Amino acid sequence: MLSEPLQLGKVDATQLIDFLYGFFHRDFVANKTYLNQSIYIDPRSNRLDEGKELDFWHLTSRENKRQVREGNRWVWKSEGRFPDFARSERIEWVKQILENHDHASIKLFYHQESNSKRDIRLYLWAYQHDFVVILQKLGRSSSFLVTSFYLDDGGKRKDYERRFCRYKNKENRELEGCEWF
Repeated sequence: MLSEPLQLGKVDATQLIDFLYGFFHRDFVANKTYLNQSIYIDPRSNRLDEGKELDFWHLTSRENKRQVREGNRWVWKSEGRFPDFARSERIEWVKQILENHDHASIKLFYHQESNSKRDIRLYLWAYQHDFVVILQKLGRSSSFLVTSFYLDDGGKRKDYERRFCRYKNKENRELEGCEWF
């Protein structure tokens, strides 16, 4: 179901971003992509950074954060986004996972975030390949890509397995009726 990861070591470093953007542009800008043939994946082309959709950067880079003390409490501060080669070499997987969301190798679950809005997001986890795609609903029939990434932390894998089981076992009442399709 999933293609081989891209071999980024063979790409000239000065051309890497444009090379990766070519896949994003093909899959989400030049061609419309739908989840379950009904939920449009909006690339939000009105939100650009360096001439490329912000969503693209979330599929190819990782935010580095560090904890700093502010007064009597600790807060996380961003140090910026930096290239993430494990994400980048799997950029083609995002559309492949969306188009095959009902495949046995994809664990689909909804999760209520701890952010200020307490958003409910859709997770598509290609668990045998340790790769996750996260979507946020925009309206009745559209959504956007929050991020995608390669799970490189065993603790995160256990956390996602727990989230998946809690969703499947209907343990979170706040998720009742949240399904998009």
